[in-house]
Amino acid sequence: MRGRFGFRVPGSEFTTAANIGGLRNTCNQPLRLVLYLGVHIVTYMRISVTDRCNERCAYCMPHDVTVEWLPRGEILTYEEILRVARVATSLGVTKFRVTGGEPLVRRNVAEFIGELSKLPGVTDIGLSTNGTLLASLASRLRAAGVTKFNISLDTLDADLYRELTGTGRLADCFAGIEAAIETGAQVKLNCVLMKDKNDGELVSLVEFAAGKRVTIRFIELMPVSTSEVLTDDNFLSIGHARRIIEQRYELVSADVKLGNGPAVYYRAEGLPIHVGFIGAMTNLHFCDTCNKVRLTADGKLRPCLGAHMEFDLKPVLRAPDSTDARLRDVFVQTIRNKPEQHEFRNNYIPGRKMVAIGG
Repeated sequence: MRGRFGFRVPGSEFTTAANIGGLRNTCNQPLRLVLYLGVHIVTYMRISVTDRCNERCAYCMPHDVTVEWLPRGEILTYEEILRVARVATSLGVTKFRVTGGEPLVRRNVAEFIGELSKLPGVTDIGLSTNGTLLASLASRLRAAGVTKFNISLDTLDADLYRELTGTGRLADCFAGIEAAIETGAQVKLNCVLMKDKNDGELVSLVEFAAGKRVTIRFIELMPVSTSEVLTDDNFLSIGHARRIIEQRYELVSADVKLGNGPAVYYRAEGLPIHVGFIGAMTNLHFCDTCNKVRLTADGKLRPCLGAHMEFDLKPVLRAPDSTDARLRDVFVQTIRNKPEQHEFRNNYIPGRKMVAIGG
């Protein structure tokens, strides 16, 4: 049969790694399955360990919206998450990113990551965080197996930081950035673009990142949490952001892959860093190389951030006769239904808050 992209999909909707790209099993090991849909090979899973956060960023949890945290019994236990991850690795997933909410508000997250890193085939574990709780945990997280820290930094102004995050202290974020850099792990700063909020700071943010010798990425707002998060009044495109930065620094296209996501990278002339741009709304090829699936804190397997489709693993995980084979069946069903493109450009109405899905 043929997938949505016109490529032949061997068997049902998945094939062995040995049949993709001429790869061969030269180690006499059992062949691991790679979830396969057209040109999409899913090797990356983002795991949300909690829907809770110690901040309240306007684009994630709008300040005028009441947020109800999930009951604790609805949240997957670490043991359940590890079981899902083990099944994922048996199907070819090799890279994980731990997210929230804010993942560091959940107790024993470093110990969980330590167990995650022990799973066969795991090559890369990233952590997405607002950074404010990171200073005291960075070295433990690195020792547990974190290889990449992605830290949110939307402004260098302490007052604006407090306004955007509701309660956050910029000094705590700075301390987390420093601690992450000291571990020797890869550190990337993520800045969400907001017109008339931080568009006047883009050059300063690039220079801040250059001073720390870390990558910075600029991310377009997406219609998540509520449809009012993205409006004509606050949307700033990556194209506009590039033009602002290029008034000071020439940006030269760089053919590099610095992570598992869709960022397009440039070299800023005269600076020792890469500058990345993530444009879900304006980059029409945004989904072409998508290789990820998301596990929400309450056990939903979600093939696309920008689509409502979810597959609930919790009934399978908690059934008295639960088996890994049944979990694998849900994985395959999820990837079979992975959409060709996200729906953000089609008057998308969010069904869940971003904290409930995972950043």
